Amino acid sequence: MSANINKDLSCFPLFLEKLQLHFPDALPLEEYMQQTSQKLKSYGFEDYNTLGVVATCRDEIAGPLVYQITKYWGKTFDLRSLGGFLIAGKTGISTILGHTPMEEGIGRFVFYAMPHIAISEEGEIGNVYREGIQKVSHACGSLGEVVHELASGHINFQTDYEDLEQSIVRQKILSNIRYGQELNQLDITKLASTIIADDLKGLLTAVDASVYKYTFLTGILIHGPKDTHWIYPQDCHVNGI
Repeated sequence: MSANINKDLSCFPLFLEKLQLHFPDALPLEEYMQQTSQKLKSYGFEDYNTLGVVATCRDEIAGPLVYQITKYWGKTFDLRSLGGFLIAGKTGISTILGHTPMEEGIGRFVFYAMPHIAISEEGEIGNVYREGIQKVSHACGSLGEVVHELASGHINFQTDYEDLEQSIVRQKILSNIRYGQELNQLDITKLASTIIADDLKGLLTAVDASVYKYTFLTGILIHGPKDTHWIYPQDCHVNGI
């Protein structure tokens, strides 16, 4: 982890302890973006010829990731949804292709897909204090609701068209756990990250690699004290490499 960030957060040892325990390779968001964008330049991805794509939670505290992607890649296609799941599906991918800049017959896009979680200054997983709200709240609230339902034993398996995104979040999680399995906030976030990565890989298999060069980056966005944000990397793939 960055020495400067460590120094800044040295007064929050419980946060740093939990971050290191559960996300040992996490990088400060800005450092992660610098490293990945620099690496991708060696493969021909530049801000002028590449479309940035973001798929994370709709939560306002996930905004810094969107800001950083826009900072490094320019105009950014937004596929955010509750929990960060790829609800836009095949139509979303098709739309991205239609919006991707072309250079000498080649289109390029960079896809960041990840759920998010918070760790409070006291080291509490999932807890976050939002600006202007004088009580603890949670990230991710959408995933936390599924955790609560699993713990209560009362789960609505029907698709609620007045709450469609949350219905899909619930179905995605339930389709990837054993009957009777309970999850905590950490468990469900790491599971969501795996599901999102698998879904993205599946959706991108239909992309014509002779026309489109793309990279996808998956992992978990982590919110810490003092409005700090971190990335726990899972995968970074450049097609054709």
